[in-house]
Amino acid sequence: MSSRKNPSKGILVFVSGLVVAALLGMHTLIPTTRGLALVVESVLPWSWVLLAVLALATLIRFSVVSVIGLLVPCLVWGSMFGVYLRPAAEAESADLVVATHNVGARLPQPTATAQNIIAEEPDIVAIQEIESLSGQIITEQLSEHYEHARSAESLGVWSKWPLSKPEEIDLGMEWPRAFATTVSTDHGDVRFYAVHLPSVRPGAESLRNKALDTLADVIEKDPAEHVIVAGDFNTAYSDRYFARLDDMLVETREAVGGGFGYTWPSVFPVTRLDHVMVRGLTPVSDEVLPRGTSDHRAVLTRLDLGD
Repeated sequence: MSSRKNPSKGILVFVSGLVVAALLGMHTLIPTTRGLALVVESVLPWSWVLLAVLALATLIRFSVVSVIGLLVPCLVWGSMFGVYLRPAAEAESADLVVATHNVGARLPQPTATAQNIIAEEPDIVAIQEIESLSGQIITEQLSEHYEHARSAESLGVWSKWPLSKPEEIDLGMEWPRAFATTVSTDHGDVRFYAVHLPSVRPGAESLRNKALDTLADVIEKDPAEHVIVAGDFNTAYSDRYFARLDDMLVETREAVGGGFGYTWPSVFPVTRLDHVMVRGLTPVSDEVLPRGTSDHRAVLTRLDLGD
C-alpha cells in the first residue's frame, strides 16, 4: 500500500516544483493589482525557502520524479540569483569610494551616523532625507569633513573633489528627488546622480514607476563616459520596473557578489532598496554597513575607472 503512495508523493513534489519554477521564471506576469507584484518581487530572492521545503519533501518521499521536481526550480533560481552568492574579494584599493545612506526624517544620534560614514573614508557621499533637524546635523558634520558639497531639498552630495552646480531632475514630485552633478576627480570627470525615488506602498507604486522611467530616460541621453547613480531607489533589483535601469547600468552588488546586500528595514533587512549603479566604471566591492539608527542601512562601494 505504501508503494502506491510514494509515486503520488513524488508527483506532488514534482508539480510543486514546477509551480515554484513558473513563479520565478514568469514573475513579470503576476498582476500588479493591490500591489501583489510589488510584494512578491521585492522578496523574490527569499523563494529559496520554498526550495528548502521542496528539498525536505524530496528526502521524505525520495524518487526520480521528486528529484526532478526539486532540480527544475533550483536551476531557475540559480540562474536568476546565483550571481549574488559568489564569493566577493575584498578590495584593498580603488579609484573611487562611494557611500549612500537614507538617514530618515527622525534619525536618533545623527552625529554618530555621520561619523560612522566619515570613518569609512568615502570619496563621495550621497545622503537622502536631510531636510529634518537630524539631517541638518549630519549636513554640518559632513561639511566639516568634505570641502565640496551640493544639495537640493532633501538630497545632499559631499565630495573631496569639486562638484559642478546641481542640475535638478523632475521626477514628478512637488520637490526635487534627484539631481546630477559632475565630480572633477583625480581620474577624470564623473557624472554623479543623487536619487531618492518616491516611496511605494502595495497598490500605490505608479508614481515610483514613472520616476524610474524618467530617470532612465535622462541617463540614457547623458553622453558622459563615467556615470554613477546612487541613492534610495525604493525598488528591489528583482522588481520588474528596475529592469530598464539594470540593462543600461551595472548594479554594484550584482557585479561583485558576496550575498544579496539587503538594506531595508535595518533591524532585519529583507530587500535591497538602496543601490549604487554605474556606467564606465568597474565595481570592485560592495558593502552594507552595520545597522545604525536609520530604517535603512548604508551602502559603501569601491569603483575603478575603465574595464
